[in-house]
Amino acid sequence: MSGTEPPQPRTVDPGAATAPTHVGPEAVTIAGEVVDPGQRRDLYCITSESYTGDRTSIPISVLNGAEPGPRLFVTAAVHGDELNGTAVCRDLLGTVDPAELHGVLVVVPIVNVLGAQIHSRYLPDRRDLNRTFPGSSTGSMAARMARLVFDEVVRDSDIGIDLHTAANRRTNVPQLRVRTTDARSLELARAFGAPYILDATLRAGSLRETAREIGVTVLTYEGGEALRLDGHAIEVGFTGVLRVLRYLGMRADGPGQPEREPVVMHESRWLRAERGGVVDMQVDFGDEVHIGQPVWTTTSPFGAERSVVESPYDGVVIGGTTLPLVTPGDAVLHIALPGEREPSEDDPTDEEDLLGHDPS
Repeated sequence: MSGTEPPQPRTVDPGAATAPTHVGPEAVTIAGEVVDPGQRRDLYCITSESYTGDRTSIPISVLNGAEPGPRLFVTAAVHGDELNGTAVCRDLLGTVDPAELHGVLVVVPIVNVLGAQIHSRYLPDRRDLNRTFPGSSTGSMAARMARLVFDEVVRDSDIGIDLHTAANRRTNVPQLRVRTTDARSLELARAFGAPYILDATLRAGSLRETAREIGVTVLTYEGGEALRLDGHAIEVGFTGVLRVLRYLGMRADGPGQPEREPVVMHESRWLRAERGGVVDMQVDFGDEVHIGQPVWTTTSPFGAERSVVESPYDGVVIGGTTLPLVTPGDAVLHIALPGEREPSEDDPTDEEDLLGHDPS
């Protein structure tokens, strides 16, 4: 075999890290590992261990640009079953060269490694990692993982992009969720160029909310469904990250802005089933709908039509169920609405609230 073997990822213990001895003004230190300008370092940061004593590590890739610039982090799979973001990170790491980068790019392809191992949104103890930030180094498993990511990835960054999908048995049209009242968030969301930008409230304990408290702007990207790789959602996410890198001056080249300006929506509503049965959709995800337009039909197992549901809103279908079996009260379609109204607290856009999951 000819050529030089790529360096292997290093396993590091943040708690046992010693102070580096050769940190220069342009070097970056994560978990005690020094990454010099123009260098990439792949790390496995120890966050926990199993009952057999095996170490549990979060993979973190650090790309320190040859020239100074902002520090941007990209995180994926904070919910362990949301895999599209992991694919975005894979493509990103195969594209960005630190020798041509201005600033620092920190990429975490799988944050919730324990959830990913069991194909679950949550950690094995059923805690939601995205309701646990900033975490605690002496707390629960979720708290310790959150604290490592907060300290080593989020704290010293300027901007973050957190990649998500819909919850299990649901899908989301590619979209960004930000507080549209925050000028910087909206500016970066437009630069990202996803088809839709949805105003979303900040949820206590989420990565986005906790980062904002220390002055770090985070864009939350939603695209596709859990436990599936969606080529379109991956491409929109990957292209969006590259656009932000170019917009920030971190890369000289990259994709241009999309032909269609992102549509900013300030409010959304879920349509729920009134009857149980089998759903036949009459609209597709991404379609515009109008008041009075039939959006789905519910039929009995014998095939008799039981109800036709019409949209009570003018808007765009930005997500919904992928399971055609419903009972009364099930959320079926998520419609984003035009206009300048603020989201209602009793009808949240957040997936966990929608599904009634315990956020603890």
